[in-house]
Amino acid sequence: MAVARMNDAEAIMWAVESDPCLRTDFTNITLLESAPDPDRLRAGLERAIDSFPPLRQRVARPPLGLAPPQWADDPDFDIGYHLRRLSLPPPGEQRQLLDLAAQLAAMPLDRARPLWELTVVEGLAGGRAAVLQRLHHTLTDGVGGMRLLRSLLERTPPASGDGRAPPPAPDVDPLIWRHPEIFSPSHLGTAGPGGWYGYQDVPPERDSPWGLVERIAAPLGEVGGSLAYRFGQGMSAARRSFEMAATLPGATGDDLRELADRARRTARSVADQVVVSGGALSPLMVGRSLARRFETDSFDLGTVRQAARTFGASRNAVFVAGVTGGLLAYHERMGAPCDALRMAIPLSLRASAGPGGPAPAALAVGGNRFAPARVVVPLGPKDPAKRLATVSRSLAAVAAEPGLSMAEGLAGLISLLPASVLIPALRAQARTVDFATSIVPGLRAGRFMAGAPVEASWPMGPRVGCAVNFTLLTCDERLHLGVNLDPAAVTDPAGLMECLAESFGDLLEAGA
Repeated sequence: MAVARMNDAEAIMWAVESDPCLRTDFTNITLLESAPDPDRLRAGLERAIDSFPPLRQRVARPPLGLAPPQWADDPDFDIGYHLRRLSLPPPGEQRQLLDLAAQLAAMPLDRARPLWELTVVEGLAGGRAAVLQRLHHTLTDGVGGMRLLRSLLERTPPASGDGRAPPPAPDVDPLIWRHPEIFSPSHLGTAGPGGWYGYQDVPPERDSPWGLVERIAAPLGEVGGSLAYRFGQGMSAARRSFEMAATLPGATGDDLRELADRARRTARSVADQVVVSGGALSPLMVGRSLARRFETDSFDLGTVRQAARTFGASRNAVFVAGVTGGLLAYHERMGAPCDALRMAIPLSLRASAGPGGPAPAALAVGGNRFAPARVVVPLGPKDPAKRLATVSRSLAAVAAEPGLSMAEGLAGLISLLPASVLIPALRAQARTVDFATSIVPGLRAGRFMAGAPVEASWPMGPRVGCAVNFTLLTCDERLHLGVNLDPAAVTDPAGLMECLAESFGDLLEAGA
């Protein structure tokens, strides 16, 4: 029977958890206009758990460390441990909510239990409430996290009278988690609604090479499963090598030279992404600590769309240009001008094969489907249009890096390193990053959670050693910006938020 197992990138994130600077859990803060109904919220969460097995599974370490960790049902699973309720003291201001969320996020998730928490926070001014959703990155990436949140949302408000609402209409929006241990693309299963693949348990065909490996390894139990995993990885790599070698006899001299040149470019790209010499580039944001401070902002989605159309740029580029303009102004305001910073950005492998095309099946499966990338981005010029053009070129360049196509294979090699080597190496590389940016799919307008209207939702992405993480999502025709900063690096958080607001204001006004 196929085993649900972390992929190699997730195994790396799990292995470095002992260093708190490298923790990868993330938080989402959903603001509600009223308190959610406790019974309905629990019922909705129970439905989500029934639909998505990872919510009731914990990490099981494979024997001898021969393969990435597996996922197993928690025999002591208690939904009451994961679903919590707190109340803010008066006056219940938003600042209190953000500080509470930062304090809770600073506490590591219990590694002996399923890696998530849902905390209802009441006592906000005006009768409002909030739901704090915490997930470990080994469970899923930001896309999957938003899909879990959507699974708790309803399309209809509470019915009048007794305050009870009908059961929420099925909002078919399957959660993307992770795939079972499968070695061949032909075993990916069948597409679910919308072309996405869900959590499946698809054993290899009995007469296939992988089926043979499974039958031979079965008597060895978990050790055999781990050996089969590594054997399958080697066979897949060998098959790709044979396929490439088969094309060489008919290749011309020009073809061979192009292949060699491509190999050199890819090797250099891999080296540039994996090993960055020196430290971060900011002369100002140099301090690092385990402290967290959450800040938020929001922008009108329509004006961002208009700016993207006016300048012929992507919304992602508009977002990054707004951030770099804010960081430029912040450095100048603090008396430490800076021309460029190094940015970490996840390039999603869930993206479609082409503009508007469907997501490739092989990329749609899995808990985490992204390639981590680092790129040096200029902070200027101050002119919004010119800065946006500069950012667009930087993003296009990093997206075209040939080494990113090797990310998953490289993760397989890195995951074999012992923690004593892996943790110091990754921590040193994390120190080279000044800031991180990310955009995740957001929430549709007019949604309710356990009868309470959704007012806003702010994502707080993991910092993983950098000074500040900027994460953006859409909610009800607004763009909600979550800022997870290190107060040792950003010593004037209010000043940074003012600089960001001015930068986005100038950019969006220029694109109106």
